[in-house]
Amino acid sequence: MSDCDLDLMWKAYVRNPPGVAIKSSVRRLKNICDKAVGHWPLEISTVTYFNHAEGEYIDYLGTPTTFLYKDNHFKLDNELRIIHSPNLSGLSPDHKLLPIDLKDLIEEVVCQPKSIKSSLKLVKEALNKVGLNNIPVLASRDDRDLVE
Repeated sequence: MSDCDLDLMWKAYVRNPPGVAIKSSVRRLKNICDKAVGHWPLEISTVTYFNHAEGEYIDYLGTPTTFLYKDNHFKLDNELRIIHSPNLSGLSPDHKLLPIDLKDLIEEVVCQPKSIKSSLKLVKEALNKVGLNNIPVLASRDDRDLVE
């Protein structure tokens, strides 16, 4: 999530209010990957967006980099991907779970614009129940009050 949460983002991803966005950072993700020594090699890469409508295309050769391309319609997502490329003889797993402590990943939780105070408090209570008491819960942009 960028420093400015956009109306377009909320309209695209929240169908039934109230909604939240979880803010993190590349630095936090990198620190998590650095700690996951048993899962190396891990590579954090940005997604490249291309213009399929104007004739650009992805060369699908089955390489991991295929997963780093998306059509321009998804550019607002501004995604990162973690790629795990183990040196295995034999079949590689379909997926690999990366151990993550949410306290290390989540910087803050932002509630959508015009959220009512009780919605923010419910989010804070849910975080407290799972031991994430120190994570700030904020209202979006102009409604920006920290919920204590």
